[in-house]
Amino acid sequence: MVKNFNIIKALCRSALSNPSDAIVHQISRLRDSYEKEGYKKEAKSLTNLLSTSQTNAEMSPSRIEKSFVARGKEEITAKTVLPVDKETSTPLAEVFFNSELPLEIPLFDDNIQHGIKSIIHEWTQYDKLLEIDAMPASSCLIYGVPGTGKTHLAKWISKEIGIPVVLARLEGLMSSFLGTTSRNIGNLFAFANRYNCVLLLDEFDAIAKLRNDPNEVGEVKRVVNTLLQCLDSRREKGFTIGVTNHQGLLDPAIWRRFDIQMEIPVPSSEVMFSLLKNFLQPLVFKESELKFLVWCVEGASGADAQMMSNWIKRALVLDKNTNLVTIMRRFALLNSGRMDPIKRKIMLHSDEDFISALLADKNYSFKQKDLAPIFGMTASSLSKQISKLKESEKI
Repeated sequence: MVKNFNIIKALCRSALSNPSDAIVHQISRLRDSYEKEGYKKEAKSLTNLLSTSQTNAEMSPSRIEKSFVARGKEEITAKTVLPVDKETSTPLAEVFFNSELPLEIPLFDDNIQHGIKSIIHEWTQYDKLLEIDAMPASSCLIYGVPGTGKTHLAKWISKEIGIPVVLARLEGLMSSFLGTTSRNIGNLFAFANRYNCVLLLDEFDAIAKLRNDPNEVGEVKRVVNTLLQCLDSRREKGFTIGVTNHQGLLDPAIWRRFDIQMEIPVPSSEVMFSLLKNFLQPLVFKESELKFLVWCVEGASGADAQMMSNWIKRALVLDKNTNLVTIMRRFALLNSGRMDPIKRKIMLHSDEDFISALLADKNYSFKQKDLAPIFGMTASSLSKQISKLKESEKI
């Protein structure tokens, strides 16, 4: 591996966030040099960066200049005064400018990636859509289990649109003072409608609960009605994104206010493979080892996969002679809430049962020769254990 390549890659990624022909040319030269010297992995990594940069350039915000959010709106600056809760003087939102937003889209399955890019593509074709009286989607609800990259995605969409994000966590708008919560919501939307921005409503379920919940008091129902009215008022005035982990708590009327309703699932095995490969850098693992780790963490979120990757890296630094099975058994023992209970039970059982479960999993097609080093055995030792297990099953 090229020394300090992670730093070189980070510098290239930063340069390509605002690329010029000279930057693209120099990074292409660097890629070609790596390729010529036999550093295939590093060359491919730079090729991917260049490809992503080209895709983003094709959807450049300069092509969205005539979007309806840009017409007659004031521009937010670092000196813009944010709305505050009048009782506590706490800001109701925070602003993220383009340079503070994610450079890359979270890693999802291809169909989700295409769906997300179609949202942005509508903005690039705004005038064409307007000619046939078909306004682009002006609101999007992103929902799913925690740790799947929903807020990251919302910020990335905003970066692609090319305008700042006004981020409000709705939990922070709630007040114990009668009427203050509704007033905070109204002030937040009035601010967002005045400025050229994407309004990102995180923790959306904090307020948007079922209005007919018998446990809720009248004040909360009035708050939900205020939120509905504000969402209606923002239509055709700007792009609004809601993010929630608990879509089941949302009032049906809330759902109808969003043009797009997008569920972000837990990563598929293919996506998880790529996530773990990235999270585990700069350590390099064999394909069979990564596949084993995917099996262990199947059904978990991307955030859980990242935590597991950090656990593995720490374990290997502290004890270079340990094997992945030992590390994962410790992880399973101390992180029960992050693992499938059935797989956790298998992992904490004997080597023989663990190996048998892996070999029997037709979705992964593990081979004995690949599992042996993962369990810290020779291929012949593992084969003998499997033979003994089969013999005992016959008795």
